[in-house]
Amino acid sequence: MAKPVRKPRARRESPLVRRGDLLAATVSCLARLGPRGTTGREICRQAGVSHGLLRHYFRNPDNLLLETYEQLCEDMLAHLEAVAAPFEADPWDALHRYFVAVFSDEWASPEIIGAWMVFWQQARSREDFAAVSHAFNMRQRALLERLVGRLPLPAAGLPMADAIALLSAVLDGLWIEYYLSNTRTPRARCVALCDSAARRLFAP
Repeated sequence: MAKPVRKPRARRESPLVRRGDLLAATVSCLARLGPRGTTGREICRQAGVSHGLLRHYFRNPDNLLLETYEQLCEDMLAHLEAVAAPFEADPWDALHRYFVAVFSDEWASPEIIGAWMVFWQQARSREDFAAVSHAFNMRQRALLERLVGRLPLPAAGLPMADAIALLSAVLDGLWIEYYLSNTRTPRARCVALCDSAARRLFAP
């Protein structure tokens, strides 16, 4: 008599993977439903986990949006550092790789930028979000300043801080433009415009 075939046990995901799934579900909900529709139950429903598991993966399940914002900031900074820093000996190449990374599928998808727009709105009215936003912007600008540190000084005696602010503004503006219409201003065009802005700002 043949033995019954046992069903394979469901593989248990590691806490890190599970938390990543919940963060991705939060970003997706934010982009589709906005902050009011992004509830703990909706996030868990989309991620396919029970609502009670939130307390295992987040410091404060009642503040999922803030923790998601913190994690996205950390992940984005780590990614930008990883793709640009190894090429600092050629600062133009390093900057170009930085711009390409910003407009990659990973960081310029409709869901990511849509969620980021929500975080910016929260930063206007909540001190905790504003603190995360400020820390992220300071670290991002510090990375940009490090990358352009080997370039000629900004044109026309422009202070370095102002040149970095202008470059950041161009980058953020094109990021939103790409979100609004990736056909009107395609990814390659956005990267080329960032390269052009950098070369004008830091011309010999």
